[in-house]
Amino acid sequence: MPDQFVSLLRLRAAPPAVSPGFVRRAGLEDRLTAAAAHPVTLISAGPGDGKTMTLASWSRGDAVPGPVAWLALDETDNDLQTFWSDLLGALTLGDAVPADSALREVVPAAGFGAREALLVRAGLADLPHLVVLVLDDFHHVTDPGVLESFGQLLDHQPPQLRLMVATRSDPALRLHRMRVNGDLTDIRAQDLAFTAPEAEELFAHNGFHLTGGQPGMLLDRTRGWVAGLRLAMMCLDRADIDGGIARFTGSERLVAEYLIEEVMDRLPEQDREFLLTTSVADRLSGGLANALTGRGDGQRTLERLAVQNALLVGLAGSSEWFSVHPLLREMLLHRLASEQPVTELYLRACRWFADQGQPIEAIRHASSAGQWDEVGRLLTEQGLPQVLTPRRSALIAALAPAAARARTNPTTSTLLAAAVCHFQRQDFDAMIRDTNDAAELAVDVGADDRHAADVLIALLRVVHSRTRNPVKTRPAADHLVDLIDRAPRRHLPALEHYRVLAVNNIAIGQFWAGDLAAAHSNLSTVQVRCAELGVGMTEVSAKAYLALLDAIHGRLPDAHRRAVAARDIVDRRGWASEPQALALYAALAMTHLEWNQLDAAAEIIDSGLGVSESGSDVACRLAIAITGVSVAVARRDPAAARAAAARLDAIAAQAGELPPMLARWCAVAHADACLIAGEPEAAITRLDDHPEPSGFAAALEGVVLAKAHLMVDRPDTALAYLDPVVADPSPYRAPLVEAKILTAIASDRVHRDTAALGAIDQAIDLAQGVGIVRPFLAAGSPIAALIARHRHVVARHLDFTRDLIPASNGDARPISTPAPCAEPLTERELAVLSYLPTMFKAGEIASDLFVTVNTIKTHQRSIYRKLGVVTRRDAVTRARDLNLL
Repeated sequence: MPDQFVSLLRLRAAPPAVSPGFVRRAGLEDRLTAAAAHPVTLISAGPGDGKTMTLASWSRGDAVPGPVAWLALDETDNDLQTFWSDLLGALTLGDAVPADSALREVVPAAGFGAREALLVRAGLADLPHLVVLVLDDFHHVTDPGVLESFGQLLDHQPPQLRLMVATRSDPALRLHRMRVNGDLTDIRAQDLAFTAPEAEELFAHNGFHLTGGQPGMLLDRTRGWVAGLRLAMMCLDRADIDGGIARFTGSERLVAEYLIEEVMDRLPEQDREFLLTTSVADRLSGGLANALTGRGDGQRTLERLAVQNALLVGLAGSSEWFSVHPLLREMLLHRLASEQPVTELYLRACRWFADQGQPIEAIRHASSAGQWDEVGRLLTEQGLPQVLTPRRSALIAALAPAAARARTNPTTSTLLAAAVCHFQRQDFDAMIRDTNDAAELAVDVGADDRHAADVLIALLRVVHSRTRNPVKTRPAADHLVDLIDRAPRRHLPALEHYRVLAVNNIAIGQFWAGDLAAAHSNLSTVQVRCAELGVGMTEVSAKAYLALLDAIHGRLPDAHRRAVAARDIVDRRGWASEPQALALYAALAMTHLEWNQLDAAAEIIDSGLGVSESGSDVACRLAIAITGVSVAVARRDPAAARAAAARLDAIAAQAGELPPMLARWCAVAHADACLIAGEPEAAITRLDDHPEPSGFAAALEGVVLAKAHLMVDRPDTALAYLDPVVADPSPYRAPLVEAKILTAIASDRVHRDTAALGAIDQAIDLAQGVGIVRPFLAAGSPIAALIARHRHVVARHLDFTRDLIPASNGDARPISTPAPCAEPLTERELAVLSYLPTMFKAGEIASDLFVTVNTIKTHQRSIYRKLGVVTRRDAVTRARDLNLL
């Protein structure tokens, strides 16, 4: 969790300070203690009824049944990602969850949904003790999606969780059933109202000694309203209490008037000016107050007013940050606007937050001032990297006024704000439209701001290329790097964040163009830099593409291990639906395909295409769809292959021009679908017109063309297409294995027995180390006799070759069918299984997979149980029998 995010959340993630004059109300706190025996307590009452301070006092008492996590909600929580990020952050900051809890790993992202919410519920269910979660100011949460997600938590609330929900109005949640079942305790305004003895004690604590009927008169006027009592106490004259009570009114409207006319006017002039001037900020520190007022006593004044005035309280028990009661602040802002211009004050707050490295708060204040150029400058120079953090929804909320302004006053700044908002909503067409309009207007931007604006425009164009025209990703990213290199650092504080995003996109462009060595080098660099900069999602993207590189080169155990390790990260953090994780699905699907685990591959393909329907990596989506065609071909299902090819075409239609390797890979998939439909000439026609001299696509083309010519009994032509594949000095192992198999079949047809045996020997040597099985089984009966001859003459890798002979061939040994596992191994168990043949110890495996040693041992025990073995060696043997290794 980024330090800045933690710092900001900490202010809302602890009970506020209890003022020295606060009266503890034993009866009400006893009621809260009794309520905490039930799943949910709803404290619903109007502003100033004492909900927050009563909960704060109770939470610090001895009767609380467990650790207390506190979260003061605000408008930014009307977003699933922000709501759950804040909730989980509050649990962590409140030390309500153990250090090894899975909840500490979850980092909600833009794609947060039901699956990730279930992850949170599962983590809560695993807590070893009761936890009390206080959600204050819940009335700010009005978004139906957030309410529905939170309602699911209520419907399936873990027994370890106790919820205390404080709100000004009943939330739109399904609470009736909980009331009927006795699972919900209601505490209302009448329950919070002060009694006469409590009111008398409150005044006595603050130096007022009420006598006779004075407490009752105050209760009549205020109806026990806590804020009303405190306002009355602040305004009473000790020399004339009866007169003060007579003049004090209890209706909310009149109290508001009283606040302006009596409370503010009775303050010393310097305090009145202080509160008026600082009311532009919803939270205050001494430094911010000094920046707003031009004084040097901000901290001392805040501390003094907090002691004297219950309407100014410390945030999260902090001695640094304070908040004025919302009712008082609204009145102060109204009065301030009527007395003096406020634009300059908002700009002072904006500049102060920008200097503190808090661009989102700075953008909010610049928006309040209507200074749209300042909003744009803050966005381009500092704010954009927040899109890659848990605060991205807060950034979008801060940009919303500028984005709305773009409709009536399009400028470079307002259009870029709108483009970033469109990016968050994954409306990429609207994003590029506003980006291009911003670029046309950027000619009028001053030289100091032009560099940053140009960089953001270039980055948004890179993003669009990934979604609509991936052939342009590399040149667009190169242009972005050129702009970054020429931008003075003083004009672009977020320069290194922009650079790592640019290099990541260069690597992806290189990947799909077929320059795989350069892509590997850049992705490795990006992975390291992202870890240093805390750009978690881009780091996942780099890891995923590195796994896909492993899969393409046939390093299947490495691909599987790397992809599963990265998938563990996205699962723990709730990022499984993010487009940055999409290459994981392609890598895993390709690996399972070559291992001939077709059901597992199909499941991963469906998941990958499902989560990426509105994703931003169309090239990776195509790779997943291509693998879907290959699975249908491996199953020898022409109808499924046609359907998968049609799905591939539909995705390609959205992608515009494709990079060379990707375009050829799509063509190979279509040709393969033609072959399984018994149309070899159609396959040849698709590929012969587009020769590819070398590389991964060339190897795939050579294999498919060879298969086509073998189908029409042209073995010599097939060998001619296979020669460049087997001669490639940097082979791609899966197509190379298949090329060797086809070479053996073609050589056998032309009676070159020695060449055939040599080719099948080489194919087996290449395949057995990484578990490539699919091409042997795909070759069908023609390969059976060759494998049988290899087993008899060479007698090597007998365990591996035993199950490669098609059972339908009568001359060959039938495929043995070992008893299946008691239940299938999970992805994580398969990842651990791949380490068992190595010398790695549990601790080394844990380090490699980024999990704890206990997690590895748990997976090992589960693997042994499912395989029906008791030792590591037996597990390896059994896994090989089952073709899992």
